[in-house]
Amino acid sequence: MYKIDAIDTVQILNKINENILIADEEYKIVFINDSAKQLLAQIGPYVGINDPEDFLGQNMGELHGSLKKENLSSGNFPLKASIILFNKFSADISVNHLKNGDGENNGYVLTWKDVTDFEETLEENRKQLQILDMPVIPLSVDSAVLIPVMGKLTEDRLTLLEEKISLYCGEHGNEFVIFDFTGVSHELDASIAFRLQKVVNALKLMGVQSIYVGIRPEMAKSIVLDGLRVDVPTFNSFVHGIRYVWKETGYELVKNEL
Repeated sequence: MYKIDAIDTVQILNKINENILIADEEYKIVFINDSAKQLLAQIGPYVGINDPEDFLGQNMGELHGSLKKENLSSGNFPLKASIILFNKFSADISVNHLKNGDGENNGYVLTWKDVTDFEETLEENRKQLQILDMPVIPLSVDSAVLIPVMGKLTEDRLTLLEEKISLYCGEHGNEFVIFDFTGVSHELDASIAFRLQKVVNALKLMGVQSIYVGIRPEMAKSIVLDGLRVDVPTFNSFVHGIRYVWKETGYELVKNEL
């Protein structure tokens, strides 16, 4: 019968296409396979370690940041978690006990999977949220679109909105944009109101008329107290706003006779 010795074990671990690290009972890294070394060669410089071998002897609890010793000593193995490495990279990890021939615990084996740049992941998530933020919704009247505005308005959101709605109206030839502020319950800062007016002015230059609907008491109060002018038609609900568009475009809602 073929017996696997220590040398064979190392060769096997190096042949596995997974990032594998082994720690002793004191949580110190004692082995890193070739796949993990290649990964550490890329991410190590971010923490001032250029040689992957220098990670040997490091405490794996410190290495994994959010992975606490109490988690390791809980006895709930295998332990799986999504963590942040070196405060920069996100990874899915798995930790399990190693046992000797007598069944006693004598260390830990770790695997890292899906290691990605955390900042890049966050940026990608931000981009996806921007795509979903304040969508442009076509209406039954071809010349009009609806922009549901929700949450706290910021300079960044309004800049994105201006780019999005200007591009959309330019491509589709829209004449009316209904901004629905029903989802905005906070007071409107003067600088944000001024930035919103710039969006309206940009649309006006394109021949697009803006309409405000659903302005709530808190927002209306702040506009009045700051002495701000609202140079667009305003209505208390979307229904009244779309009726205004119908009137301006010659549409009429007629009930079908059954």
